[in-house]
Amino acid sequence: MAAKTTLDTLYLINDSNRIVSIEIIVGDQGQTSTLSISLDKEDIVSNHIGNLPKTTIQENKLLHGKSLKIQATITDTSKETNVTSLNIKLSGGFLTRNYPLYKMVDSDGDSADYYCNIEFFNPSNS
Repeated sequence: MAAKTTLDTLYLINDSNRIVSIEIIVGDQGQTSTLSISLDKEDIVSNHIGNLPKTTIQENKLLHGKSLKIQATITDTSKETNVTSLNIKLSGGFLTRNYPLYKMVDSDGDSADYYCNIEFFNPSNS
């Protein structure tokens, strides 16, 4: 299984007042995690443990050109599987997007580091 633990992408937004939100599901079964998220160096969450419920980022019209950075460490604490995964869901922009990331670690207790950079882009501002 090939690993995908990094993400560098654009998320399309518009000029609306609609709120953009993020939700993160950590897996696979029984894995533990810590994650930190920042928007242009302003912390949204720091050292959050486990899944991140739907969390507000900002309104579409305020996000153009800003970068969302996500850093997560997932530790294999499951006897069932050595697969670690991170599923990022962004909603409220042009479309709802899911970004699945994953890595199989060698043995129980090993960790995988995930790094994500999502830049908000409004095509009508270019």
